[in-house]
Amino acid sequence: MGLNSKQIIKFLLTGLITVLSLSGVFFIIMTLSVIPDGIDESHSKQNSAKIELLRLDQSLAEYKLDSNNYPDSLKDLHVENHPMWMGPYIKVKDLIDPWGEYYHYQNYPERGGYQLYTLGKDKKIGGIEHAKDQISESSLKIINPDK
Repeated sequence: MGLNSKQIIKFLLTGLITVLSLSGVFFIIMTLSVIPDGIDESHSKQNSAKIELLRLDQSLAEYKLDSNNYPDSLKDLHVENHPMWMGPYIKVKDLIDPWGEYYHYQNYPERGGYQLYTLGKDKKIGGIEHAKDQISESSLKIINPDK
């Protein structure tokens, strides 16, 4: 007995929903494993910054898909500024790092990328352990967080 196209589509959609649901559960488990119990506030803020930087990377990628370039400022992610704007891509509160400072962002169109980072607890370039700078995964590596 053969399957008709409606049955095939239903089967594929069910499989897709299952995969997406399992991906969500996996993401939650991984997020919880990144933030272990009994950690101090500085370590927790470092982990929060990593997660927020990933979210900002995703918002910047979505913006680029809509406008064919990265924004001049992170504020452009929540303020309409071009005809193809499909935002807001992020909330204003998400532009502030766990230490109360705006994330540092610089667009480098000539290099085809950007740099996005937080200076961490000490608010200075560099730092060690809980004061270490956090640079987004998709950033151009112009400053070195290990120095």
